[in-house]
Amino acid sequence: MDEILKTQIAENFGNTQLGYIRIRRNLHIEKLSDIETEHFLREIIIATPLDDIETRGKNHYFVCARYNAILTINAHSLTVITAKTIQV
Repeated sequence: MDEILKTQIAENFGNTQLGYIRIRRNLHIEKLSDIETEHFLREIIIATPLDDIETRGKNHYFVCARYNAILTINAHSLTVITAKTIQV
């Protein structure tokens, strides 16, 4: 992973309306709209240090301590598959 790819992911990821509902529930941000959720996810992607991004198989895993979140993003479709909080 490099900064260019990370920026491309931040600019081009997506999800469905039902996907955003699931993401909001998992990250405990239920009051945000779809657009606000998308903006929040973009912030998480950008804030994740390169050392905390892992690519395994067809997915990228963004582990962002700053936002206490883990995002799983499909490497080909750039769909956010899962979002969850970091469990300590």
